[in-house]
Amino acid sequence: MASEHALQDALRSAVAEGVAPAIALGVAAGGQTWRWFAGREGPRPAAPACGPATRFDLASLTKPLTTVTWALQLASAGRLALEAPVAEAVPELCDPRWAACPVWRLLSHSSGLPAWRPYHEGLRGAVRAGPAGDAARAAVRRMLARTPLEADPGARERYSDLGFLLLEWVCERADRPLSRVWPDLPGHGADRLHFRPLPTEGPAVGYAPTEACPWRGRLLTGEVHDDNTWVLGGVAGHAGLFGTLPTTLAASTAWLSAVRGDAALPGVDLALSQAVLNARWGHPRGSFALGWDTPT
Repeated sequence: MASEHALQDALRSAVAEGVAPAIALGVAAGGQTWRWFAGREGPRPAAPACGPATRFDLASLTKPLTTVTWALQLASAGRLALEAPVAEAVPELCDPRWAACPVWRLLSHSSGLPAWRPYHEGLRGAVRAGPAGDAARAAVRRMLARTPLEADPGARERYSDLGFLLLEWVCERADRPLSRVWPDLPGHGADRLHFRPLPTEGPAVGYAPTEACPWRGRLLTGEVHDDNTWVLGGVAGHAGLFGTLPTTLAASTAWLSAVRGDAALPGVDLALSQAVLNARWGHPRGSFALGWDTPT
C-alpha cells in the first residue's frame, strides 16, 4: 500500500484542484481498516471538515448495497425466482423479448436495456409544485414499460440504471415498495446507510455537497443528485442511498465476508452469497456477475 502520507497528500491535492469539495477514502484488509479524509462539508471556509460522520451521496452503490441485497433476500426466502422471466413479474412490459429474459439478467446488466433515459424531463414541473410520489413513479414505470430493448437478452453487457429501476419493480411485486423496505435491509437505517425521501425535513447538516444543479437552481446537499431518482421522491433501485465512509465500509466488508463464506448476510442464503461472483451469471465479454462488478 502507498504510504499514508502520500495518500493523504493526494486527497488534499484533489480537493485543492476542485475535483470534489470533500473526499473520504477507506481501505479494509487483513482485519485492519485505514481511513483518510480531505475537504469540507460545503463551499464556505467555516464549513465543518470532512470526517467519519460526513454523509455522501453514494449514487450507484445503491444498486449492490440495496437492490441486489433485497433481491437476494427475496430469492433466499423463495419469494423471487431468479430464473423466472421478467415478464412474469411485470406483464406491463411491451417488448415481447422480456418473456425469455430471466430476472438475474437485470442484476448482471445483460438484459438488453439501454443504459439510461431522461424520464425526469417531463416530470420536473410536478416535483417543483409539490412532493414527488406515487403519480411520478407510475409515470416513470409507464415510460419504462414502453422502452424497447436495444439488444436481445444475453447478447451484450451494458451497465443500466433502467435495469435496476425494473429490478426494483420486480422486487416490489414480490414484497413491498422500496420506500418501506430499505430500513430493514442489512446496514440500513436512519443513522446508517439511508435514503433521503423528498421532501426532506430540516437542513442537510453533515452532508457533503455534490453539485450546483443548473435546473434545480441550488447546491445539492443531502438531496439526491440523480435526476430520475429525484422525481421519484429520492428513493429508487438504482440511486438515492447516502452513507458515511464507516457505514459504507461496514456494509461492503459484510458482503465480502458473505462472498468468502465466512458469515451470512441477514436473510441471504450463504451459498447464494458465495455464488454471486460466479461467471455463469455474466456475459462472456463482460465483467458483471450477480449484481457486482469483478476485476478485469
